[in-house]
Order: sequence, then structure tokens, then C-alpha cells
Amino acid sequence: MASEPSSSWHPDRSWADPLIALLLLLALLAAGFTLRVRQQSAGRPSERVGLQGRLTEVALAGPRLLAGRSGTPREWMKASTQMKDPWDQALLLVLKQELGDPNVSSTNPVEPSSVPVGPAGERFRRVYFAAYAGTPLPTRPDRNDVHHRLGAGYAADLLEARLLDREGGGDALRAQAKATLMTRVALLGLLGLAALALAAGGLAVGIYLLVTSRQVLPPPLPQWSLSGRACALVLLGWFLAFFFSGNLVALLLQPWPGLRWLALPLGYLLQAAFGIQLICLAEGLTFTTLWRRVAPDRGLRDLAWGGAFLALAVLLVILVALISSAILKPEQSPQRDLQELLRSLSGWGPNLALFLTVAGLAPFFEELLFRGFLLPVLARNHRMSLALVVSALLFGAIHLQPTGLPVLATLGLVMGLAMRHTGNLRTPILVHACWNGSLFLLMRSFS
Repeated sequence: MASEPSSSWHPDRSWADPLIALLLLLALLAAGFTLRVRQQSAGRPSERVGLQGRLTEVALAGPRLLAGRSGTPREWMKASTQMKDPWDQALLLVLKQELGDPNVSSTNPVEPSSVPVGPAGERFRRVYFAAYAGTPLPTRPDRNDVHHRLGAGYAADLLEARLLDREGGGDALRAQAKATLMTRVALLGLLGLAALALAAGGLAVGIYLLVTSRQVLPPPLPQWSLSGRACALVLLGWFLAFFFSGNLVALLLQPWPGLRWLALPLGYLLQAAFGIQLICLAEGLTFTTLWRRVAPDRGLRDLAWGGAFLALAVLLVILVALISSAILKPEQSPQRDLQELLRSLSGWGPNLALFLTVAGLAPFFEELLFRGFLLPVLARNHRMSLALVVSALLFGAIHLQPTGLPVLATLGLVMGLAMRHTGNLRTPILVHACWNGSLFLLMRSFS
């Protein structure tokens, strides 16, 4: 019987199994702690309008400008159901007044249950009553603060224009607000058309893959000789590093609030370096050899397939998102922390660093771990379909976003299919990078 290569890791079960059990327990505790912190954060009202509110603002006001029609009661009800945050609700109140919601009474312009609490909420009350009920004009600092918290967008400008009408006219601000809104309507329209075009292409790609699945033998996946226990130790060790590195960097940066944005790139860089080193040590490889194994150089063909699988990802994610939104209770955006971080950024340096982390480092390492390492290891002893599903579910689960799990797992499944089809890690990395980069730019545009 041939012996396994001495360079790969085959830990003895006498100590590996207890260690795996211990690391698994620690990983579950870390995941539970993180989910609890995120749940508490989601329950904390935001200090500004969020991405959901900004997108809803464009969706409700755009048809008014383009077609001259008011929103239907059903549209207002849907928007009110989706927008849970108090400042999103405050923005909706302004839009109802400006766009003519039939359910809004002119004698009762404020719905107290929807107004933010605290001093900022009281400032909003003063500004809102002054604009729509003729109470005394608030101070300029109060008006500026409310304008900022409402996102300094279309609704905020119209609210300020109402106040300017009492001081001599707000038509110039209304024209500026309209021009800005039309730009955003055009941007979202182009994004929608691009998504539809990609979805149509994704349908064609899916049909092609189904028809040719038994006709063309796909390239082999990377081969790993380490044992299953070694793989489990690598994954659990990386997850704990993922948890502790982010918290450690955030703790070290706590005395410097202006450098808070560094927590994400530095924390991710630490855990990615640790994870890559674990894989290299477990298999007895240098990084150069590791990269050649998972990403053989076969020209541009495998990169071209990245566009095809990106289209397939758009199609499947749209379908899954539509189904899950009808089943799951709407909650705060799982990307809320990143949205709030983007709002606090100024200058191209921090924005570029976060973009390179989200659209560069994260796709590279996560694809190396899940599609270059975990998927081939699972496929050694299980059917490929099972390996694809398990690796996709684990990919979705490690993001610790319960409501986002269906979409994340679907995305992971498509990237697993991309790896299976090309045998080259460059393909899923490209899909992942394009996906993350597009979401980052969208959030940055509306932050």
C-alpha cells in the first residue's frame, strides 16, 4: 500500500479529534457572540438614512418626475413595511408630503410613531412642523443637522426648499434636487438594464451547462493529499483567526477613532495571511507552488468564463432573493456596518483601501479557501454535487448573516460551479471580485 506524501499533514486521531472538538466549540461560541453583537447593532437605530431609504427615495420619486404620477397606496404601504429604521421612516414622511400620499392628512402631518427619538428627533419635529404646519422657523444648525441625517438627497432638499419658501423662495434648490434625482434614476435604470441583460445571459449559460454536462469532461480539480482531519483543523483554525483578528485590530485602533476604517483591511489581511500559511504548512507547499496548483495558466479562456458565470450568478441570486424576500421577515441590511463605515470616510485613500479589501483581498482568499481548497477535498470522498452544496453552505454560513444565507449560498454555489467547469481558481475569483466591487460602488454612491 502506497504511503501518503510525507510533506502533507496527517494528524493522529488520538489528539486531533479532541482538538477538533475543542476548536469547533470555540468557533460556535465565537459565532454566537458575533451574531449577538450584530443583533444588538441591528436593533440600535441608525443616526442617518440608510441604503434602503435612499434606494426607496429614488424608486418613489423617480416615477413622479418621469411620468407625473403619485405613488399608489400599495407602494406607500410596501415602502413603510420595508423601511424599519426611524430615519428611513422620517424620510418617508417627507416623501409622503411632497409626493401626495392620499393617506397623509394635512391637519396631522407627523406620525409620532415614525419620528426618531432623542434630541435629533426633536430637531426633525421642529423642522418638519415648520415646513408643513407653519410653526416658527428652526435655527440654521437644526436645519443643517436634519438635512444631513436625511441623507442630503431629494427628500432632504425638498424639506429645506419648503423652509426657504418662507424666506424668499426655494425653487433653485428644488431644481437642483430634481437634477440630482434624475441622475440617480438614470444610474439605477442602467444598473437594472445591466442586471436584466446579465440575467438573460445567465439563462443561456445555465441551459448550455445543462445540455453539455455529460458531453464534455471538465478539467480536474486541484489535488490535495492532506487528511480530512487536517482539513478540519485548517478550516477551524482559520475561522478563529478570522474572529480574533478583526476584534484585535478594532481594539488596538480604539484610541484613534479617525483610523477606525483601518480595522477592516488590517483585520482581513491578518486572517488571510494566517489562513494561507495554514494551508501551505498543512500541504507542505510554498505559496508559489500553491498558486500554480489552484490557478494553472491557460490563457484568457478561463477568465472569459468568469463573465458567463457572473451572468449565471445574477440570474440565480435574483430568483433566490425574490423567493426568500417573500418568506423571510425583512430586517436591517446585513451590510449596515459597512454602510455606516462608508458614510464616515473622506478622501480617496481610505475608500481605495476598503475597495481593494472588499473587491480584491476578500475574493482572492475566500475563493482560495472554499473553491481552491475545501471543494476539492470534499469531492475526494463524496459526490461532486454534495461537495458543491456543502462548500456553498459553509461559504454562506461564515459570513454570519442569517437573512443573507440563501443569497450568499447561491453565490457560493455558482462560484463552485465555475471552479468545477474550468479547474482554475481565476474564474471564481473574477466572479467574486466583480460581485463585491459592484456592491461596494453601489453602496458608496448612496452612502
